Amino acid sequence: MPLPPSRFPTLAALAACAALAVPLPLHAVPPPPEPGHGPTLAIEDTMHTEVSPVLVAAPRVTLDEILDRVARGEAHRDSLIRDETYLVATRVVGHTAEGQKPQLLDETLQQVWKRRPHDSRTLQLRHWELHPPKKADAKVGVEVETGDDMGEEIVNFAFQPSGRREFKFHIVSRQLLGNHLIYRIAFEARSPLAPGLPGGTVWVDTRDYVIVRQEIEFQQSPIPLFVRGIRRFVVERQKVGDLWVLSRLLARIETTIPIPKYGRSFDFGVQFSQYAINTGLPDSLFAAPRKGGRKAVAP
Repeated sequence: MPLPPSRFPTLAALAACAALAVPLPLHAVPPPPEPGHGPTLAIEDTMHTEVSPVLVAAPRVTLDEILDRVARGEAHRDSLIRDETYLVATRVVGHTAEGQKPQLLDETLQQVWKRRPHDSRTLQLRHWELHPPKKADAKVGVEVETGDDMGEEIVNFAFQPSGRREFKFHIVSRQLLGNHLIYRIAFEARSPLAPGLPGGTVWVDTRDYVIVRQEIEFQQSPIPLFVRGIRRFVVERQKVGDLWVLSRLLARIETTIPIPKYGRSFDFGVQFSQYAINTGLPDSLFAAPRKGGRKAVAP
């Protein structure tokens, strides 16, 4: 994902800023207004020098070193989180006939508590379905099981030391954002005999060397019998305090056979919000029984 355009100056804005620093020729200087007829304009006429460009030679960080730093940065981020609380909103939107608006099919809101080393609790707060089941006790809604670790493997799976040998990487671009650098790094399966491995592109923030955004691509379906293709899969993070955490997941899925309620093509989205990190969750919070139901696994 390209970084938000509002974070970068446009060419027009740069040209306007440059124009403000260039002294006007004498014939273009407007005459001063008469007293009592509007504000007095100040014209900068003391800067008549030019600064020559300076070429700085410095060694560039290698790709292997960048990958090592990302692995260390992700591990460090993981180690700083002792417990966390957040809301998860899950939505499924179906594609209707051409020319019609997409239709919301399913929506679920859950509260999640997680604590090291292996404590996790998920409470469903709200659930809505466009086509609810006929039986009141039937559970066909979508829930998200978040797991009990803080690693967010869906973001960094290709950059973990245990999995890096299965992928090859290359730097797509380097972009300066404020006073730090953003690397855009592409990855793909090293072997063509591994069709289940996805490829994609990540955005790495060099202040913390963590992944802040990822776009995943599947050259082949991970489940060919049921899923025809995943056309788009985006993972984004947000910064809460000094830590980067999941913000949202977006995927467009096409199936080989129609799924009840959802059809053969739908968008699946997950929004993470209202984080509270390292608040010291009590033991009593994890003693409550967990509710069952159909679950879609997410990190």
